[in-house]
Amino acid sequence: MSKKIRWGILGTGMIAKKFAKDLKSTDLGELHATGSRSQDTANLFSSEFGGKAFNSYESLINDSEIDAIYNPLPNGLHAEWSIKAMNAGKHVLCEKPMARNISEVEEMFKVSEQTGKVLIEGFMYRAHPAIQKLIETVRNGTLGKVKLIRSNFSFTREVMDSDARYKAEHAGGGLMDVGCYCVNLARAIMGKEPSETSCIAHIHDKGVDDYAAGLLNFNGETLMTFTCGMTVMNNWTTYISGDEGEIEIDAPWFCDGTFKLTKGEQSEVIEAKTDKPMYALEAEAFSKAVAGGEPWITKEDTLGNMRVLDQLRHQSGVPVPI
Repeated sequence: MSKKIRWGILGTGMIAKKFAKDLKSTDLGELHATGSRSQDTANLFSSEFGGKAFNSYESLINDSEIDAIYNPLPNGLHAEWSIKAMNAGKHVLCEKPMARNISEVEEMFKVSEQTGKVLIEGFMYRAHPAIQKLIETVRNGTLGKVKLIRSNFSFTREVMDSDARYKAEHAGGGLMDVGCYCVNLARAIMGKEPSETSCIAHIHDKGVDDYAAGLLNFNGETLMTFTCGMTVMNNWTTYISGDEGEIEIDAPWFCDGTFKLTKGEQSEVIEAKTDKPMYALEAEAFSKAVAGGEPWITKEDTLGNMRVLDQLRHQSGVPVPI
């Protein structure tokens, strides 16, 4: 039986609220406390989702009753506070992307090994059974030889000066915010790293990429194209095309538990549905990893994804914080 995790959440933003809400749907974890830079903000969060309210991140990570920290802070704060949390004796689920660059990620895993604390990157969609079924279906040869993967993830939202996604020092931009999902899925499907990458990006007035298009080449055999952005409407469908069939999945990042498999003239909808919301699935997967199970996102997977993101940003002129 997996241990019931007592969670502490760093911050009270949009993703923190989604995690806290979904946590109510699992009996493998519970919200113990939330930390904010403002007591009033922490109190409001606590009144809505439960748990104690701390007026500082330090107070949260030093609470002896907390087992694990969920870190959904801006990218520029991922390494700092994940490391502090592990040094304080806490396991850490750190929201994607793991950090600002590969050096920070390597340091985070070094601390994880030194402290013996579990550190996992929070790509929540990968914990969904339908995504796991999709990856398994491709890898077992159902599509034959995979030749093309096409993936998209973008949104459009008002640009606000306070939004860390538009701050270069926080490694903001579309590639890091949503393009990372496309890269992660393609690498998971292929089960290996691309041999070549290429990327073109539009640089916003704020100094980060607000939309971009990229290519991953897997040894000249499988070509993956993706688009991403923060100021553009876009279709979120992903296609995986082989010489014997094709898979189509609508919005894999918010998976509804289905994808379509087409072979010749025959199409069928493959289902792997669950009643549990996405972040509850992620919290349960984390609990199982803490109990000694295999993490759904491995250290090697996270390191590989960040190396590719570093390459794509360098190639497209997007600043990579040092």
